[in-house]
Amino acid sequence: MTEPLNLIVTLQPHAGRLPDVVSTLATLAQASRQEAGCLRYDVAVGEELVYLFEVWTDREALAAHEKEPHFVLGVAALNRLCASLKLEFVQWQGQS
Repeated sequence: MTEPLNLIVTLQPHAGRLPDVVSTLATLAQASRQEAGCLRYDVAVGEELVYLFEVWTDREALAAHEKEPHFVLGVAALNRLCASLKLEFVQWQGQS
């Protein structure tokens, strides 16, 4: 059995675009949570940054997600709305 794949995406919206980024991520999250390989897809909003926490069953599930129309459209919108996006694969510590 493979370990789940954990991602943290950090987004820095352009000035004044935070509400648009949050709205885009809400739509993306709703659709992504319906995918078979999605274990978690949560959005956290700070004063200047937005964080996306994703957990996928494996790399194949993530690869399939990246081909979904809602992902392609969502990423295109986020690229226009954000000054920067950073994706990082992480391993949670201290979980059983």
